Order: sequence, then structure tokens, then C-alpha cells
Amino acid sequence: MKKTAGKRILASLALLLSVTMLGGCGSEDAATEQPVGTAVEVAAVAPGTITDATVVRGNVSAIEDVYVVPKASGVVRSVNVNVGDYVSNGQVLCQLDTIDLQTTLALVQTQYNTLYTNYQEAVKNRDRYAALYAEGAVSLYQYEQAQTAVNNLGLDAARLQVQQVQDQINNCAVKSTANGLVAEINVNPGDMAGSSYVARVVDIDKVKLVANVTENMLSAMQLGMELPVHIDAVSSEPFVGVVTEIPVAANMTMTYPVEITVDNPDHLIMAGMFAEVDVVKAEAADALIIPKTAVNNNNEVYVVVDGIAYVRPVETGMSDDDYVEIVSGLEEGETVVTVGAYLLSDGAAVRIVEGADAADGENADNAENDADDAADAADNEDNAGEEAPDGVADAQ
Repeated sequence: MKKTAGKRILASLALLLSVTMLGGCGSEDAATEQPVGTAVEVAAVAPGTITDATVVRGNVSAIEDVYVVPKASGVVRSVNVNVGDYVSNGQVLCQLDTIDLQTTLALVQTQYNTLYTNYQEAVKNRDRYAALYAEGAVSLYQYEQAQTAVNNLGLDAARLQVQQVQDQINNCAVKSTANGLVAEINVNPGDMAGSSYVARVVDIDKVKLVANVTENMLSAMQLGMELPVHIDAVSSEPFVGVVTEIPVAANMTMTYPVEITVDNPDHLIMAGMFAEVDVVKAEAADALIIPKTAVNNNNEVYVVVDGIAYVRPVETGMSDDDYVEIVSGLEEGETVVTVGAYLLSDGAAVRIVEGADAADGENADNAENDADDAADAADNEDNAGEEAPDGVADAQ
């Protein structure tokens, strides 16, 4: 029983120590005086600027994104660029085999040369018959026969055939159709190139974002207006985007795809990156604003006057992430409750505290609870000792 009494004394000392630490160094006034009113945090009704903005999201794409498909088919003999290289419009990206085409070209060129020689002889013969016909030395029929011989040689068809084969050879040099960076190479030497693309070229000197906006947001947008574009993967600071295209009809989702272009001279922004755009629908300067936490679901606030909180209905306007506009119901300079209003009723007494003071009060409550827990634990241990079997008690 002596041990049990000692444990109770220790628990009492722990409680006394906790109260002493919370109350200060022996101040009797602090121990006896209790705070009056519910602790709340407040803010003043003050003028400010508030913006009604909506965030739209999407992925960045290149201003030009080209898949280069060869005009001819054949075996790839060489690839002249690497991924990441900058290429110009008309630069050769890869070369296809032209051996068979060169053989065909030699054949049709020989045929054309032979026909051209015959053509020259036929023209000379026709001109001779024309002169003789003018002198009456030959008949009209003979002259017409000479002209028909010129026409039937088929020189134009032979020339066209040569040109076609030459064009096929030229097309075996697969060229870029845009300025930009090589984003992808889809062939290797020895592959058969044909209907599929051989390379992808993107121009990211400028990038664009297609933002699907609602009809209410569309009315706030104009061609040429600047908007902040946030791309967190690149920078914490927003880029400047310019509205470059506004649709005249909604898409299948009943939203309007607005194109926003961003200058990207250093190529920091890559196609496919995630972006957010702040679309400002309206802005009010010198509006009365208060923290959003001060307004409850019934559009009411608690106004503090001489330590008493009074419920007051308000009419709100625009809002952002932190503040709300007060259209009516409050005057500039009045004080409203921002934290702790859920504990209040109309006419309740309050005491204004800062966030740190509220935290100190919570810590004090926790210390007192810890002391109570220690006393309860000591009592439980005493009860366990008293209820133990006689043999165990005698052993102790």
C-alpha cells in the first residue's frame, strides 16, 4: 500500500508541475484569471483589387509539326541527320537507292537522243518539201507527208519519259518540308522506304496551346490579347501567351478551342509539356474584400464590435483563391471573424488572438490532458495490484 500511495503522490506532482508550467512562475493572478470569450482570428474589411479568373489546361504543341514522307520508294542508302539537328526547308534528310533508276534513265535518254536525231532529219526534209511546194515542184500531198513524218516521231513523249525518270531520281533525295528540329528518325540504312514517314521535323521557335474554353470565358477573349501561361516543368515564372485564333463554332465537347501562341526562342519549351493558362473574365479595383474563410455557406459573416460577435448577412461578388468581394452588408474598416466562426452564435463574446496564440492555447490543453492521463495510469496500476491474487500480493 505504501507503493500505491507513492504512485498517487507522483501523479499529483506531475499534474501540479503541468499547471505550474502553464501558469507561469508562481503567479497567483494568472492561475485564477480565466480568458473571457471564444478565441477567434479576425481581419478588417478593406478595399483591394480582385480578379475573377479561370484556369484552363492543356498540352503544348509545336507551331509546325511535319512528318516527312518520301515521294519515291526504295532502299535507304544513307541517313544524313540525327535527332536534335536543326534542318532547313529543302535539306536532304536521307538518300534512297537510285541504281535501277539510273539504268532506266540511261535507256530512255538514249531512246530520246535517237528520236531527236531523226526529228532533226525529218524537220530538214519537211522544210525542203515546203520550199519545193512553194515553187510548185512537189504536190501538196508530198509536203503534208513530210510534215506528218515530223509529227509522228513522238519526240515530246520521249522527252516526258526522260523527265519522269529524272524526277523519280530527284525524289530519292528525301528533303525536309519545314524548318525546325529533327524530333524523330523512322528509318535506318538498308530499310525499305515507301508510304510511311522517314522523319519528323518540328518547329518550336514558337509553340502553341489549344485551350478549350466555355462560352462564358470566350466572350472575355480577343485576338492579340496576352495571357499568362504557366509551364512548371520549365519555369516558376509564367510565359506570355498571345491569342492567335478564336473559333467561330464549338467542338464536339461544346467548348471552344482557342489557340494561344508563346514565343520560344531558346527552345526551353518542348512539345507535349503540360501548361496552364489564367483566363481573366473580370477584374474589380478598389472593391471591398475579405478573406473567403469569413463567409459561411449562408452568405453570413460575424462582425466583431467591442468584443461581441454579431451575425450579418452579406452579398458577395467576385472571388479568387483567397478573397471574396463584398457587394453589400459591410463597411470599410469593420472587423470580421476569419477563424473560429463555427463556434459562435449571434451576440457571443469573443477574444481576438493570433494564429500563434491559438496554437499555444492548444498546447496548454494538451499538457493538461497528459497530466490527467498520467494520473489515470497510476490509478489503474493501483487497482491491478489490489485485485492480484493473495500469493502475488504476499510475494510483493
